[in-house]
This record gives sequence, C-alpha cells and structure tokens, in this order.
Amino acid sequence: MSVLTTARLLLDPLTASHADALYEIYSETAVRRFLITRPADRGEFDRLFDHALHFANSHGMWAVIDRATSAVIGRVGFFAFGAQRRPELAFLLAQRMWGHGLATEAAAAALRDGFARHGWHEIVALVRPENAAAIRVLGKLGMESEQRCTVAGEPVVIYALRRQAFSL
Repeated sequence: MSVLTTARLLLDPLTASHADALYEIYSETAVRRFLITRPADRGEFDRLFDHALHFANSHGMWAVIDRATSAVIGRVGFFAFGAQRRPELAFLLAQRMWGHGLATEAAAAALRDGFARHGWHEIVALVRPENAAAIRVLGKLGMESEQRCTVAGEPVVIYALRRQAFSL
C-alpha cells in the first residue's frame, strides 16, 4: 500500500505510530457522537485500532495528515462489511478540521485507490442517519442511499457507489 497525496493531505498507510493521535480524535465528544462503534476506553480503542491495522494491508487504511502542519487529523480507508464482505469506506476527522472539504478530499483519494488497486465493482459506506455532514460528503462522492439497518445496536444507513458512477 502506498502513500496517497492530495492538494492538502497526505494519506499515510496506517501503522501503530498513528495510534496515539487517532485515540485523541476518537475521544473528541463531537467525533464520538457520530461513531457507530464507540470505544469506551483506551483498551477498546486499541482493539478497534488493531482491527483497522489488519485492513490497512488487505483493503487500504490511512492516517490523514494535514500537509501544512504534518499533524494527523483523521483516518480513512476500508473495512469488509457484512456477510458478503463488501468494501466499506470509513472516514473520520478531528472536529477542528470539519467544514473545509477535507473529508471529501481524503475519501475521494481512497475511493480512487480502492477502485483502481482492487478492481472492486462497488464500495459501500455506513452512516448514522443524523450525521448530516457525512451524508453530504457521501453525496459529493456520488454515493446513494441503499438501505437502513442496525449495526452494533445503532441505526445506520448504507450508501453505495458503483465503480462506473465514480468520477472524482
């Protein structure tokens, strides 16, 4: 897996060295409000982070780094969702970085890599129905609402994007 570069971001393949910075972001109240899986403490976070590290090698998972400051500001990449193991785009940013188009920029780079490197015919994303900002990001990426369901006891909406429809 390679480093991905955008106009304002560096997507660095996820490693253990990113854990502390990402734990701080996962701990932000505003960020936690929209997480589907909310780690209660550092031990739970470490288990989730190990899960993300596993997918870093197989699917692609990156720390999102602000090129201007070299600070870790989030995470973007892919998990395998459900029994069909559909590639699932997941992203998060520190609250201070919200509202600047960075989530769209990072997610678009990850989608380009996922479709090109893996040849996936579709990618899904899960979002809490009240997360209007993430829903806007998914819309900008061309993702469309597919269905509502419950994941980890939380209501979510599954969005999907077919490779042919992706144009960013």
